[in-house]
Amino acid sequence: MKWIESFKCFIYSSGSLCRNQETQNMQHSFALLVLLHMQVCLLLKDCEWKVVLNDFDNLGGDQAVFFRQRPVTSIASVLQNLTDSAIDLNDKNSHYLGFPYYLKISLTCITQVIRNAHLTGLRPIVTITFEAPVNTEHQKPEQLQIEMKGAPYRLQGPCASEEVCRMCWYTPMPMKNWSVVMEVLVESNGLGLEVDSKRFFMNINGYMKETETGLQSSLGEKMMSLYSPSRPIWSTFNQAPVLILGGFEAYKIILVSDSEFADFTAVEVGIDSCWIGSLNCPLNIFSSTIVDAIATESVLFLRQNQLVYYFTGNYSVLSLRVPGSGLWTRVLNNICVSQLNPVHFPHNGSEYVIALGAGLQEGEFFLGTIRGMTCGPDHSPQEWCWFTPAEDLTLSFRMLYSIPRFIPKGFVMLLGLEEYTDSPLIPRGLSYNPFSTIFYIWGNVILQSYDLVNYIHLSDFPQQSPISYFILSYVGEFVCVTDSEEIWFSVEGSSVIIRLYPSEAWDTYFRLQLMRGSKDFSVNETFVSLFFNKEGLQQLVYIPDGQGEGKLIKRNFPLHYILSYRHLIVHQYHLMYLQFFHPCSFSVMRLEDLPAPQRFTRMEHYSTEPPDVMDKTGFHNNVSLAVYQGLIFQLLWLHADYSRPYADPVHDPTWRWWKNRKQYAEYFFYVASNGNSSGGVYVNMESYVKIYDLQPNNQLPSKIYLDKNNVYSFSVFLSVRSANSLDFVWLTVVLAHPKFVVSHLHRHYLIGRGSVLYTVSTRAVSMYFLTSCLSRKWVCLFLAPSPPLQGYAMVPVFIGCPPGKRLAFDITRTLKHTTKQNKRYFDCIHKNPDLPCFFFNDVFYPFFLIQDMVTGDSGPFLALKASRQAGHPGPTLMASFPSCRWVCEQNSPCYDVVPLDLTAPDYFFLVEVSNRAVDKSTYCDYDLEFVIHIHGLRLSPSRAITFMKLSMAILTGTVVLYVLHQVLGPKIWAGFTRLIQRFEEALAVRTGELLLPQLPS
Repeated sequence: MKWIESFKCFIYSSGSLCRNQETQNMQHSFALLVLLHMQVCLLLKDCEWKVVLNDFDNLGGDQAVFFRQRPVTSIASVLQNLTDSAIDLNDKNSHYLGFPYYLKISLTCITQVIRNAHLTGLRPIVTITFEAPVNTEHQKPEQLQIEMKGAPYRLQGPCASEEVCRMCWYTPMPMKNWSVVMEVLVESNGLGLEVDSKRFFMNINGYMKETETGLQSSLGEKMMSLYSPSRPIWSTFNQAPVLILGGFEAYKIILVSDSEFADFTAVEVGIDSCWIGSLNCPLNIFSSTIVDAIATESVLFLRQNQLVYYFTGNYSVLSLRVPGSGLWTRVLNNICVSQLNPVHFPHNGSEYVIALGAGLQEGEFFLGTIRGMTCGPDHSPQEWCWFTPAEDLTLSFRMLYSIPRFIPKGFVMLLGLEEYTDSPLIPRGLSYNPFSTIFYIWGNVILQSYDLVNYIHLSDFPQQSPISYFILSYVGEFVCVTDSEEIWFSVEGSSVIIRLYPSEAWDTYFRLQLMRGSKDFSVNETFVSLFFNKEGLQQLVYIPDGQGEGKLIKRNFPLHYILSYRHLIVHQYHLMYLQFFHPCSFSVMRLEDLPAPQRFTRMEHYSTEPPDVMDKTGFHNNVSLAVYQGLIFQLLWLHADYSRPYADPVHDPTWRWWKNRKQYAEYFFYVASNGNSSGGVYVNMESYVKIYDLQPNNQLPSKIYLDKNNVYSFSVFLSVRSANSLDFVWLTVVLAHPKFVVSHLHRHYLIGRGSVLYTVSTRAVSMYFLTSCLSRKWVCLFLAPSPPLQGYAMVPVFIGCPPGKRLAFDITRTLKHTTKQNKRYFDCIHKNPDLPCFFFNDVFYPFFLIQDMVTGDSGPFLALKASRQAGHPGPTLMASFPSCRWVCEQNSPCYDVVPLDLTAPDYFFLVEVSNRAVDKSTYCDYDLEFVIHIHGLRLSPSRAITFMKLSMAILTGTVVLYVLHQVLGPKIWAGFTRLIQRFEEALAVRTGELLLPQLPS
């Protein structure tokens, strides 16, 4: 067998130098044993999580595209059958709707393995993280994730109902307003089959449309052609729900993906392509290729020749002021554009794109602004984005550095005194990492700078093949791809640049993948692109199938394997036995004493489970999954509604959900334990909670937020090898902005254990500017065991007001304390439990809370600046906290309120409370607005006098009438009686005359 022979050769090449026949026979047996073990390992290795979308009404159907953004309203009809459950449809806080999609979770291995995994207790745990939007005018910044356990579901198959032939797990696919980018992490519950965690991206695709023939892309027609050189993927960092990739020679084709190219659609864009060269914009070669393609949160940009187009997505969850585009729209009609460049980070709620001029506009650039919620000044509300010439911008330019004409010799800092070669230095691009503040000039060299003024020449990069594109990970690494498809790698701050491909280490790894029969590798593959995401470096390759077609594969670039193989190749082992080189001076590196992560990551976390079903098999059906949908929707609705200015008696969004049914929890459980729950579904109220105490799991967070005087501290434990000394192990902290953050290291020797313990503490000392509570300064905390650099961890630090904190009006305590101090309480006639009334003449004792939505902390807040009625010059609340009185001065709106009935007038006051210029303990500028219902207002003096005069007139008239009635009443009554009698007598006489008979004549 060729496979055995190749594996035997691999064993020999790994250092086996046995020469006798017996040893060779043992190696044959060992090879067969290893191959058998590899088959089993491959079987389990192929068991990976697989996640796709299913439509709400198509469970078990084909994979769906995430483009519908309206809730499903048919959930209420299902919940009406749950008469004896914790769900109360009559509660005013109930909003039981559904999401348009489900997440279908399965395994990539065979059905028998899936069935065994389920029977041994395997359950997927899905954690969905919502990315905050670019524009936060309508939504305060927040970090939110929800954890859901998968509900087992039996798929329809040709087997008997008692058997499990095909199955999967389902969870709702939630979404929330203002978020179009969602990360899905699938983990095992730790039972049954061991399956590694896997991350997916389920983003809303606003570039699809429904037609009579089915779902189609609104960008153009589907096509396929992938034979072109590799090119970069440009987008707004972590904000673009849909990524696009162009650069296919002679075709108007772009690749469109809403899952970071786990799957994609090849689309031929519908643009005119009618450019004609002119003297103002000379055109040497005409091509149909989409040269530049940039994706932002809600707009796509592309350039063909000198023409620039954009397309607006249909994203109703972002509440855009403009509808989605129907066709590609051309911009910069009179401008000759040579290149589009992305701006990877948004600023002040806007995204940007830079267009470089050519022809007569050569040397000019135009800044394109994309703002989702509002338009900029002097632009109509219908205008989505606009490009501003550089001369119209309020910017100042100054020369920071003059690039030398020739390439320097060796690794040097460019001071003007170094030696140069005869090769010209050709710059092609600029790259900047705002977290580490490292700036790069790249082309046929790489120049690195920390201050934009002084540059270092990284001489490890050769000048034979210039860089085609440069990729930053923003977590401490960068990769560049040359014109000859070479891939080079380096760590920021390091002077070492390593060629990953082609290399001997890559060839070794590549051959191993072909030996194990991996479908993600092929000798005929075509390199398409490289990009970084949260999983690390990703590579797109096109693998043909030999029949004129093929498939696009996204795979993790084996960075760590190649670097490890490179160490084994560079540092040779002994001829008689294996002795590998240890690149690290320490054998163990462990993080300890990490604080609870939520306080610093500001991630709000909900935990949920599917409702229990009465079916003995434990499998869910369409009804129970619909209930699951309604419960998740209700939970997220309560989360969104909790941002109101009034504090609940219990600081938890779920408190209002179950407060009316909590007392019946044991009854519901008793009914369910007997299998008699209505609808066959039991809802456990304890399964839908907000978690405030997540554990750090001995890992540094991906980012941290520091408020004023906050300190983030942890310990690093390093154990050295026996042959090394403790003096060879050091830990270094590199700060990108030492003016704003300070870090302290304390080294402790543990000689008896051969270890070193470092205590690291980091705190913010100042802020860049304090004009907004949402302004933050990016700071890079770079940890590296050194020297030399042998490991690193980069943690971005955000300085400012951490998201998830708020100032709330404690109406419960205010009501109790006001009643106690005034020894009375007068409520309104028409009572509102959510908005109690306060009597105008009573002293008002307001209380406020600082509530942390992430950690669950809630405490009193007294550092108030002022309190007034919003929008009116005259104060209506005379405050001397903690008590105050209501005063309605002249010309104030409450000065003269006309009563509508016989009760005293009432009034609604909009009160503003702030801590600005008062509270120096935080970077947060709390600005609270809330409504207070006041009844029993006094009348104004003028209106009171008017009412008094009118009352006196009515009273006087009444008295006069009474006196007249008592004095003249009897006479008037006697006269009236005589008049009536005379009238009756006259009437009787007249009647008698008419009744007398007439005598005959």
